[in-house]
Amino acid sequence: MSFLKANSAARVNAPSPTPSNTSASGAKRKRPAEGAAVVYSQPQDAGTGEHVYTRLTYTIDYLRETKKWMTFDEIMNYLGVEPQNAQRPQLRVLYQSDSAGNRIAWDATNDKYRYKPKLDIRNPAQLKGYLQNQKSAQGLSIKDLKDGWASVADDIKAMEDKKEVLVKRAKDGVAKTVWDNDPSLVLTMDPEFLNEWHKIAIPANPDELRTTLMNIGLHAATAPRQINNGGPKQKKKRAPRQGGKQTNTHMAHILKDFSGMRK
Repeated sequence: MSFLKANSAARVNAPSPTPSNTSASGAKRKRPAEGAAVVYSQPQDAGTGEHVYTRLTYTIDYLRETKKWMTFDEIMNYLGVEPQNAQRPQLRVLYQSDSAGNRIAWDATNDKYRYKPKLDIRNPAQLKGYLQNQKSAQGLSIKDLKDGWASVADDIKAMEDKKEVLVKRAKDGVAKTVWDNDPSLVLTMDPEFLNEWHKIAIPANPDELRTTLMNIGLHAATAPRQINNGGPKQKKKRAPRQGGKQTNTHMAHILKDFSGMRK
């Protein structure tokens, strides 16, 4: 049994399944202070903001704020894109795209870029031209105009005072929709007609007004519908069927028409 004693002496104790505050060297570990922030490992470079479409979004926001034409190099300097960066030709292609969703306008004559709003209207003259040239009399949303026209609310108010446009406002007075208006169609009323018009006294009580109109033979649109109580409609008797050409003459005595004998 001597070999058992030798093996038991060389046996290594199994690690405890529960954590211990004592290190392998026997020194006691210090617990972290309560409330101390735990610092986890972080990647060295996550590449945030360096994707080509992310830079396209930054460009659109930048051009929307500046509201002016800018060169390609000026935009690249704002984005921090180096001349040797492979994304420069990719961004140039995206800027010059003719897709409907592209919000960047490109001037090919001088290779400059500017923000392209939903409606390319930036002043009162362009608004009047757009409203007069459109095929329908549809109004324009003030929200869509504000996308490329920051002072649209004040300018619309001035145009409204000149009777150049018609404006629909919300309960709080904020302009919502604008239509074209022709000042030449606004006619002045004869003062004598206005005087006679305002002389007509309208009863304060709505029931009084209703009675007055009914007395002169007018019927109110809100009057209850009259129902005809004359009884149910009588059904029309069906005329006896006229026989066509008979081919079964050998059965004439059986197929004789007796409908005239009905009571």
